[in-house]
Amino acid sequence: MIKLSELFVEQISGRSAVNAIFSELEGVHHLILDFAGIQFISRSAAHELITQMEEVQKNLVSVQLSSPAKEVSEMLEKVKLSIKNPRKLATYVEFPTFSSEKERDEFLLSY
Repeated sequence: MIKLSELFVEQISGRSAVNAIFSELEGVHHLILDFAGIQFISRSAAHELITQMEEVQKNLVSVQLSSPAKEVSEMLEKVKLSIKNPRKLATYVEFPTFSSEKERDEFLLSY
């Protein structure tokens, strides 16, 4: 079990922080990450955590998250959803084109 509160003070920020957790896992078959005392995880750290978890699970290492705060769980869920649907949701604006000033004026006055 890795007690994250012994490595971080209340928050995990950045990909390098997560990489440090996973860098020394040779010979491990079951990993428990204890989030007790961790109140925040950045979006990039959450993304890296999910990516690293998926990678070690390919090598038959089981990973369990223990005691994540509500905010940490919510960020992990948001990132998981964004990974499943990588298309950025943006507002599409169609810019009208007009062949004359009269056509433009009619368009503007119609609203």
